[in-house]
Amino acid sequence: MRPRRSFLRLAAGALALTAGRARAQAPVVDRQLARRLELWAKAAAGTRVLVARYALTRQSTLLQEPLKTAGTLLARAPDTLVLRDDTRAGVTTRLSRGRLEIRPNDPALPALAEAPSPTVTWLFEHVLALFSVPEGAGEPAAALQLDARLTVPRGPGHLLAITPRRDHPARREIRDLVVHLDPHTGDVDQLDLVEAGGDKVVITFSQRRRDAPEDEITALLQPT
Repeated sequence: MRPRRSFLRLAAGALALTAGRARAQAPVVDRQLARRLELWAKAAAGTRVLVARYALTRQSTLLQEPLKTAGTLLARAPDTLVLRDDTRAGVTTRLSRGRLEIRPNDPALPALAEAPSPTVTWLFEHVLALFSVPEGAGEPAAALQLDARLTVPRGPGHLLAITPRRDHPARREIRDLVVHLDPHTGDVDQLDLVEAGGDKVVITFSQRRRDAPEDEITALLQPT
């Protein structure tokens, strides 16, 4: 009987020690996430309009080689996101709340306009929030946390992972949106969209400007 009691005491002690360590470690993870969000907010908070160059690469097991394109991004609060490919063979994608437009840069080809799916809406809301948090918007990270779980993934660099909530329809198509932040400015340097099927879209950003002239913004908003 004594050996059993001794074992139970040891087991109870081990469980208490494990729980104590878990309680001690939890705030460290929270602080790490808080620091990452603080870094991101340095660049995003107070930004109403952002214009940047992008280079997009799509990786898939169904492709013999990655698909690549480049273009110009416009993010404008509160509800506009535009990605305009450079080439005539590319497209201009414009998203606003409740509307998705995809216009080929070749005007001879037909355009698509429709209500976005829940997955596209989730992605639009979170990408727009990453780039543009206007003055008076309240807590900067609130839009990132909507229908999502935020974590700091392992790996080199200053990373932030945004994962669709388990009960959200986007979770069926998106595994993670991984954000690479500039360690000094907090700007979004790269986005990795990891799809549920294993495919990945990588978008890198450069030449960011928050003071683009109004005529340039108007031109980006116009159909090609």
